[in-house]
Amino acid sequence: MQIEQIELFHIRMPLNFNFKTSQASIKWRETIVIKAMDELQNVGYGEVVSFNEPFYTNETLASSKKILINKYIKAVIRKDMDHPFDIHKDLDSSCPMAMSGLENALVDLYARRNKLSIMKLVFNEETNDEIYAGIVLGDLDIKMLLKQIDDYQKEGYTRFKMKIKPADGFEKLKAIRKIYPSIQLLVDANRSYNFNQINEIKKLDKFNLICIEEPLNSKDFLEHQKLQKEIITPICLDESIQTIKDLKSAIAANAFKVLNIKIGRVGGIYYAKQMIDLCRESNIKYWVGSMVESGISKILHVQLASLKDTSIPGDLSSSKRYFKKDIIKPEIIAQNGIIKVPKGYGLGVEIDEVTLSEYTIDYIKIGGE
Repeated sequence: MQIEQIELFHIRMPLNFNFKTSQASIKWRETIVIKAMDELQNVGYGEVVSFNEPFYTNETLASSKKILINKYIKAVIRKDMDHPFDIHKDLDSSCPMAMSGLENALVDLYARRNKLSIMKLVFNEETNDEIYAGIVLGDLDIKMLLKQIDDYQKEGYTRFKMKIKPADGFEKLKAIRKIYPSIQLLVDANRSYNFNQINEIKKLDKFNLICIEEPLNSKDFLEHQKLQKEIITPICLDESIQTIKDLKSAIAANAFKVLNIKIGRVGGIYYAKQMIDLCRESNIKYWVGSMVESGISKILHVQLASLKDTSIPGDLSSSKRYFKKDIIKPEIIAQNGIIKVPKGYGLGVEIDEVTLSEYTIDYIKIGGE
């Protein structure tokens, strides 16, 4: 396979609501869509899901774009490639979200070229035909949280993730559990607690949470280990785990019990598979998150969440929740809380080129005639 042309679409998609966490608030989602074409005119798509500001990881959309143009794409354009994972042999992952976007486009292209689904190509194991959807609730006031839970329960959703912070996390959970004592509930603190607030975190045990995601604003896995010994609620790690080395260190430290896997965060599906294999070997539960992303990246997470041993319904919901119009056809639909996993080649969906063009604020083509 030879990559003849790569196009970068820097897009700006208006969100249906202002999405708030303890670290940031976003009303527009900017990402970079990568379209790769081979010598036979096959195409594949990937998405770079870094944010404009470094509140999630240090990588920003600007740094992703820069390394793609100046380094990553130059390493693959017009080069013979036996397999898309070959890029990981030759390139560093200093910008994992940029690397993932490029890798995902090449994997989609290669799978379509060989008339395979991505899951058949990468995992070659039995998967589910449908998955349970899950809702992420931003850092909202109690009244709005309760309303959204009620609304989304009526749509069939059964699992809710709530963004919390020390100032009001306990009170919000108390209010939710009073009205909804048995819903599947987990929380994401986005590293907003420090270790000295351990007693505040311990108070959350009473709410029967599936897990607490990223509780500590610390990179010290020994602090996580000490916290996990003190609380009943399983600790889930997300942005603390960006590399295989991070994961091995956290496992060795007994720092957590659950891993949230996001393909962009870890540098591609190549590394996501390695992490899943390591979780399976180490008796760590794993599940699939999302990045407030377009359907190009989210449908790949839907595919990944179809693995039979994922432990929690993912952060995966209908396209319409976030965007008036997505850039894939068909869009992602959660019906009665269930998402059907597409069965076509590659990502299993097509790209709405017209809508992609409407959202594009900058365009770069590398290679081609």
